[in-house]
Amino acid sequence: MYRIEKLLKELSEFMPNRFIVIQRELTKIFEESWRGLPHEILLQLPNKIVKGEFVIIISPLNWKF
Repeated sequence: MYRIEKLLKELSEFMPNRFIVIQRELTKIFEESWRGLPHEILLQLPNKIVKGEFVIIISPLNWKF
């Protein structure tokens, strides 16, 4: 989880207006996802240490949802 938090902090600094999606444990029973801007996702993430496989999708520069 340390790497995910570090990446989100960097994205908040360098790409604050990019919409991102983080998925954990795709196709498994413990699947989780978080969506929003980098600073919003930092607030949503659990404070506990989470292990697993992560997928991160970053929107294109001019993309609007």
